[in-house]
Amino acid sequence: MPPVDNGSGVADPIARRREEILDGVAEGVFSLDAQWRLTDCNRAAEAHAGIKREEVLGKIYWEVAQAAADSSLGALLREVMATRRPAQAEAPSAMKPGAVLAVRAFPLSDGICVTFRDVTESRAAARRERDQAERLELVLAASGLGDWSWDAASDLMTLSPKAAAVHGLPPTTTPTWAEMQQSLHPDDRPRVLEAVAKAIARKAPCVVEYRIRRAGDGAEVWVMARAHGVYAPDGRPAGMLGVIGDVSAAKAQELMARESEARFRIMADCTPAPAWVTSAAGPIEFVNQAMAEWVGRPREELMGDAWLTLLHPDDLPKIVEARAAARRDLISYVCEARFRRWDGAWRTMQVSAKPRVDDAGMFQGYVGLAMDVSDIRAAEIRQKLLINELNHRVKNTLATVQSIAHQTLREAAPGREARERLTERLLALSAAHNVLTRENWEGAELAEIAAEAIRPYDDAKARRITLDGPEARIAPSAALALSMALHELATNALKYGALSQARGRVAIRWVPEGGTIALEWRETGGPKVAAPARRGFGSRLLSQGLAAELGAKAEVLYEPEGLICRIRAPAAGPN
Repeated sequence: MPPVDNGSGVADPIARRREEILDGVAEGVFSLDAQWRLTDCNRAAEAHAGIKREEVLGKIYWEVAQAAADSSLGALLREVMATRRPAQAEAPSAMKPGAVLAVRAFPLSDGICVTFRDVTESRAAARRERDQAERLELVLAASGLGDWSWDAASDLMTLSPKAAAVHGLPPTTTPTWAEMQQSLHPDDRPRVLEAVAKAIARKAPCVVEYRIRRAGDGAEVWVMARAHGVYAPDGRPAGMLGVIGDVSAAKAQELMARESEARFRIMADCTPAPAWVTSAAGPIEFVNQAMAEWVGRPREELMGDAWLTLLHPDDLPKIVEARAAARRDLISYVCEARFRRWDGAWRTMQVSAKPRVDDAGMFQGYVGLAMDVSDIRAAEIRQKLLINELNHRVKNTLATVQSIAHQTLREAAPGREARERLTERLLALSAAHNVLTRENWEGAELAEIAAEAIRPYDDAKARRITLDGPEARIAPSAALALSMALHELATNALKYGALSQARGRVAIRWVPEGGTIALEWRETGGPKVAAPARRGFGSRLLSQGLAAELGAKAEVLYEPEGLICRIRAPAAGPN
């Protein structure tokens, strides 16, 4: 604004002060005469329009601000000029594109004066606040949360309609914080108040779940509240802002899930077999008590992939491949492998695993169970061996029966006598079989074989056959051969030897010698003995049959005072 000369060549001090005042005003100011010529403007107007006032004073406003002619700002200025009444509005700037001005125009004696200020940023900030408020309202509506505020000075709480509904209160209710405390469940009240106090003291957010008694029906409701403090410039708490929501349904589901998990853990721990649960990624996240006891380690040490350290190195590739193949298609799998037990023993475990999914069908991991099948597999092997042994023994027994029948019939005895001899020899063979069957065909006690063989020929009241020797086990084939040999010796003694006379006696003694058992049959008190003129079945059995089964034929001595027979049988291992 040019200084005004008072005619003496000195600037008018009043005009000077007016100029200083206008240039000190933050708002833009300019004036127009009745012909729309610019008559004045301050520095704020110069800065906004990017002009110099000495260059524009006296010019027509519409020429300087061409954009204003047809704008809402131009309409406002023409209205004030015509009506001579003040008016104000917000309008786009005619000199600064994109800017928004708060404009006020009022009449002067010879025109109008216009003041304006740039409100672009403040209006943008207001729009952002409105947008944020709208988004927050949408988020709260979608989440089911209600917002609230508390003013420390008045102790009043302002509740949104949703927050009021959670508490069972009318939408316009403004309870005090003290009143709201009464709705807290007595068991939760100390915890909630402590959480609020700590949050305010630390100027930190507060998140807490608790129960309230809903107004009206008194129902117990679980809620979740999240809040943060509002503080005065001096740091004192001025209030709080927060949100609240009804989480009763979620709490009920959580309780059901906990109860379900508790039932699962009880059931899993009652299972005598090792069991486990993996995560979707693969590592173990739960093992039952049986697994911890079987391994001999605490449960926490078995989480993750610790089970790999228990697996036999030779079985590791097989198990890893079976597990990976099942996970590719999310299917069940069963496999066997050796695992190290708590005592260091390797045990064969049958591992069964099945995928588990949630209610939405999403894969959550595997549930597994292991059974110790070591004894079962050993029994299967043992059974197979026994079947093979039985097949072998049956064939041998049939061959023996065939030989007995053949040899018996060769003796040219009358039919009745031949049948009796055949029956006796088969019974002797059967008695030995009974002993071996009781011993699972792993061997037999010599004393038991001998006792069965001589039982039909001895007198239970007056023993004429004595057995004397330590415990000694003989192999199955030796037991059958020895049983048949003792039967033939006893039959011969009953017909021709010591047992044919009342005072005759037989002594059977044996002693271990290295890996064999040396057995002696000695007769006394019978008739005078002489070597037979021809060899019968018994003689052939002692000389040929025993040689085949025992590896050496029996030694038979026909001493005048009684027959002596010495037999050597291979010993068997301990049962």
